Amino acid sequence: MLLNKAESLINAIIAKIGKTTKPREKFILHILILYMGLRGKYNFINMSRYVLYTEQTYRNQMSKPFDWGAFNVNLIQQSCSHELILAFDPSYLPKSGKKTAHVGRFWSGKDQAVKPGIEIGSIAVVDILNGTAFSLESVQTPKVSKNEPGENLVDHYVKVIIDRIPTIAPLNIRYMAVDAFFSKKRFVDGITSQSPLEIVGRLRNDANLRYQLTGKQNSGRCRKRKYAGKVDVENIDRRKIRFCFEEGDDVEIFSGIVYSVSLERLIRIVYLQNYDQSGFGTTHTIFFSTDLNLSPDKILQYYRQRFQIEFLFYAKYILMQSRIENSIVNQSIIDLLYTTTLHNNISVESQFAIKIHPDYYAA
Repeated sequence: MLLNKAESLINAIIAKIGKTTKPREKFILHILILYMGLRGKYNFINMSRYVLYTEQTYRNQMSKPFDWGAFNVNLIQQSCSHELILAFDPSYLPKSGKKTAHVGRFWSGKDQAVKPGIEIGSIAVVDILNGTAFSLESVQTPKVSKNEPGENLVDHYVKVIIDRIPTIAPLNIRYMAVDAFFSKKRFVDGITSQSPLEIVGRLRNDANLRYQLTGKQNSGRCRKRKYAGKVDVENIDRRKIRFCFEEGDDVEIFSGIVYSVSLERLIRIVYLQNYDQSGFGTTHTIFFSTDLNLSPDKILQYYRQRFQIEFLFYAKYILMQSRIENSIVNQSIIDLLYTTTLHNNISVESQFAIKIHPDYYAA
């Protein structure tokens, strides 16, 4: 029954997108259902064991473009709540050899080092009310030499997101959550100046901040003051960065509007102060939003929900093993089907078990 619902859902969305031939529709439907029940490695050789499609047919079909962004937007509209944010995060994947496109040296968060391999930039839509994420699209990061003139990695990330703004427009998304790497003027200005998105992120613990000037200016002929002093991030002025609420007995949340020297703009920060058992302050974390009117609790919630994107990476690691560029299978339909299956206590294997086609053994 669940398999029939999945087929109906996929066919309905493809019909909305349009401009797709019948053989192409049949293949897209087949590959999404096959992915649910495939055992072993996710490569074209293994896929060819399960149906009459040959390995070369898979390669030919997967090399053709398909508007996964529009497909996923339709799926998200049918499956998610009204409170959505965008999340973006690049992810490193080890890869060697000379046949794979854009093999270079990229940052590995797990190993905390730059390593040879490939990188994918994952764009996801996070459903805040339901606490889950759906993939929008994954884009492979091109190899960029360190001293090469022109576009750098930050410019590439900005372009990836801006190019997809028309696609996500029907979702009415206002905020995008990113990690501390993207707390750069080049990225923040690139997104906010070219799109309706506001950034929610995290600053360095030693961020260079200035208090907003709200009092009287100096009198006389001297230069007018722009700020009311530097923020000591180890000992904030609680008259200007006000207490908001507590999280348990050992965490306090403060918030205020300050000027970021690195971003060259006013931002709202959320200052999270941790305390030890004796009540002394230990560590702190600084979150921020370019929307000065966004409430502190929402800034925290949006940034924390960004971590839902991590659950989407495993499948993309598998699918990026293909050597054909742009051959990334859609993940959002898989997320939805697995969620529906688990919520109804149905065995995934029983619903999507696919047997090896008998003609494979006859070959």
